[in-house]
Amino acid sequence: MHKTGIVSYGYGLPVCRLKVEEVLSVWRNADLRLVRDQLGITERAVLQPDEDVITLGALAAQQAVEQGGIAELDALYLGTCTNPYESRASAAVILEMLGSGYDAFCADVQFAGKSGTSALQIGHALVASGMARNALAIGADTINRNTAPGDLTEAYAGAGAAALLLGSDNLIAEFDGSFSCAADVADNIRPQGERYIRSGMGLGSDKNSIGLEEQTARAVHGLFKKLGTSSHDYDYAVFQQNLVSTPRSLGRHLGFEPRQIEPGIYAGSVGDTGSASPLLGLINVLDQARPGQKILLSSYGFGAGSDAIALTVTDAILAYQQRAKPLRKVLENKVYVDYGTSIKYEFKYLRADYALTAYL
Repeated sequence: MHKTGIVSYGYGLPVCRLKVEEVLSVWRNADLRLVRDQLGITERAVLQPDEDVITLGALAAQQAVEQGGIAELDALYLGTCTNPYESRASAAVILEMLGSGYDAFCADVQFAGKSGTSALQIGHALVASGMARNALAIGADTINRNTAPGDLTEAYAGAGAAALLLGSDNLIAEFDGSFSCAADVADNIRPQGERYIRSGMGLGSDKNSIGLEEQTARAVHGLFKKLGTSSHDYDYAVFQQNLVSTPRSLGRHLGFEPRQIEPGIYAGSVGDTGSASPLLGLINVLDQARPGQKILLSSYGFGAGSDAIALTVTDAILAYQQRAKPLRKVLENKVYVDYGTSIKYEFKYLRADYALTAYL
């Protein structure tokens, strides 16, 4: 197998933000102190009318390709659970937008919030096996547009995209190994033809314990056993980040310390970015990591499953950090909107499917 890893990365985030109190003041279905102080979310991303998985994914992909200096892609995989098309491949649209040629492995990948890391594993396998010289893995979701008004998660349902260019040369982080698991758990669902993600069981600790916590622990412990490592062998640990409290809780139960977890946390000002969530956390870590440091990346997808990936940062990270704009700087670029505007931008007001006249 070829030495394989991350060559470059990119991200795509909406500029608009909505403060959590704007949502809670309308629905009054949750305590502000709970969402802001315990869950750790102060605001979430809001999509503008012309933004979706494809546009955000294309923005992230373009940055990754430009930073990596790649003229032609051999593979492109898009991981998403909020695809704007039910059958058309959004990955093919992004490939066309990049203008990097038509001869490539290309497909959409779907496994809820771990769709992005699943795309990452596919890309890694293609490059490591020699089937592709390079591969672009994208994780992108619009959880906000696919969350119903009044839903308990509406205050922190965000959107975003992350792209990782994989190759075997000029690596900034090398793959050490990965482990995955899956089980049939209906913690969250979105049946065919329905727009909004819904809870498949009652909210509470039991839902998290049999889904998020059990699957993440299985994948992480499986990786530990496979590589002969433990939590103490990693400088950073990145987890699914629908809430700021989630990686802290998962990390604590898996034996990680706050110093390993905090560098990857970013969701407080964006909310749940779905498939992009763990990849954006990884990018946040790569923005500050040093050569030789080790990273544990773990994702979770409702339904349910988890991926765990181990990486080692290379010497090339120092030069890369000098030319790449850090994620934390991008997060500072924002414009606040009110709740009514967010509903309008995310197409949640009901209207007729077609116009009868120019005025009706």
